[in-house]
Amino acid sequence: MNENTFFMIMFAFGSVMGLITLGYVIRQAFSRQSGEVGGWELRGAGRRIGAVLRTTLAEGLRAKVASGFAALILISIPVFWLTSEGDGTIKGKVQMFFTYSLGFSLFLLAILTVLFSCRSLSVEIASRQIYGIVSKPIPRWQIVVGKWLGVILLDLVLIILAGVMTWTGTRMTVSSFTKDLEKELVTYGNLTPGQAATAVAALAEVRGVGRKGLESPVVTAICEMLGKTREEVGDILLRLPEATRVNLRRFDELRRQVLVARAMIPVEVPDFTKEIEEIYQSLKNDERLPTDWSEKRIRDSITRELMLSYCSIGYAEGRTWEIKGPPPEEGKDWVMSLRFKMRAPRQPIATQVGDITLETDQLLCEWALGDPRKSNFLPAPPGQYPINTANEFEIPQQGIEKDGTILLSFMNVDPRRIEAIFDLPGGALSVMYRIGPWELGLVQALLAGFIPLCCLAAFGVCASTFLSFPVGSLIVLTLFVISSSMGFVAEALAVAKEYAPPEHDRELAWEVRRLTVETMDWALSIGDLDPINRLMEGHAVGWPALWRATWKYVLIKSSLVMILAVMIFRRRELAAVIV
Repeated sequence: MNENTFFMIMFAFGSVMGLITLGYVIRQAFSRQSGEVGGWELRGAGRRIGAVLRTTLAEGLRAKVASGFAALILISIPVFWLTSEGDGTIKGKVQMFFTYSLGFSLFLLAILTVLFSCRSLSVEIASRQIYGIVSKPIPRWQIVVGKWLGVILLDLVLIILAGVMTWTGTRMTVSSFTKDLEKELVTYGNLTPGQAATAVAALAEVRGVGRKGLESPVVTAICEMLGKTREEVGDILLRLPEATRVNLRRFDELRRQVLVARAMIPVEVPDFTKEIEEIYQSLKNDERLPTDWSEKRIRDSITRELMLSYCSIGYAEGRTWEIKGPPPEEGKDWVMSLRFKMRAPRQPIATQVGDITLETDQLLCEWALGDPRKSNFLPAPPGQYPINTANEFEIPQQGIEKDGTILLSFMNVDPRRIEAIFDLPGGALSVMYRIGPWELGLVQALLAGFIPLCCLAAFGVCASTFLSFPVGSLIVLTLFVISSSMGFVAEALAVAKEYAPPEHDRELAWEVRRLTVETMDWALSIGDLDPINRLMEGHAVGWPALWRATWKYVLIKSSLVMILAVMIFRRRELAAVIV
């Protein structure tokens, strides 16, 4: 018997024993127990759960730990607003403020959720305050559910507070920039205070795609408001300090790429089924199939080769992708952009080729939009783009078909003969378009951050049913840290994708490690939406993604954990009604 066969037998045996144990636990949990009052009665459940919820929420608002965390949020967000600088521009400052304010607030709320939920029942049990509750005609499942709802309602209040303060800080950052700009237009631009105020008010009317120089939509809006020519406005702006002119350009990027809610349409990978079958049959007819490989392994190898060939573009090679986006809208506020991120198999070295200096960490490429056989074909001059960094540029409306089809062409013209690799499918190559104001993206990001808190609250309440407060808090905090660093755990156990051995070389030890990591990830995962980075990029989470995450982590995982908590709590002997 080889190791793989032994592993499969032991895994099957363990699964059967686990199912038997689970069935026994469920049977015992739902059996009649002394001390339980009310059983699974539903009549009047809403009123009793609401009473427990209100008591829990009031306890949380009075508790020193909740007040301390709320005070930290109230103090830290203004501090971040004052100290966040980013790259020194208004765009960098706003993006860093997002990262610090919401990221730190969600981290504090996660710690608060663990501490507050783990003490929700354990402290009452230890101090015997629970006697006054369980001796009343209220089923224990309603106590557990009321505690959980009280914790997440407290989280909801605090996350709304953090969101309002983040929104206020962002608007104050923009307002501070416009006030400084108004002063400098008077001081350096030789405008009257009224003209300066009019020019600043024009920033709220900027629309359309971004352009350089005098064609910038910022210049257009100021021209319309002041009634001046582009050359006159250009002369005024040239008299401003360099930092202010840079900030004006970054303000336009902030409007189009950050303070907006955008949807993403990734490039889809074509179906290689036909090509795989043709290659396989050709190898079979030529009797070149490996005799010691299974058919599945051969087809998987062919698939990987085709995917690598499709995603890699060598020197003097090109690729054309077709993306189906929304039909273009007539109007100045319509903006669609291409977002891409490429990597290289080796590090580019700075090289001088004629009059061109090829920079390190950049590749020389050409992009084009549309069908070259049509009049709407828009080629762009060669440009150097950073690798391993997200790049973005707007797509002119005339380069898109009326039905929303976008033909995107890429040519690798870097003479250093380095391949450009796009990790498809995913967000390595996608089209982004506006679906609403920035406030929509902020609300969706807050809801996405609220989902993991619901899961943590369920874990904490479950722990409080059978563990003391210190032990339960330590265990749940440890599980939270592990779930937040599952990528590091996978690398530490050498089961990440880049470490995976070939299928025929996989050993039992590697399979056990892989199964352990996957099981831990499935059991401990509390969210996968990454709202902070999305908000920084103006990428809305989206209602479908929020609904899927809610269904997966709140309606399924949290519900399973709460069922386990109810089972455990019903089994505990706390206080029985003596008649």
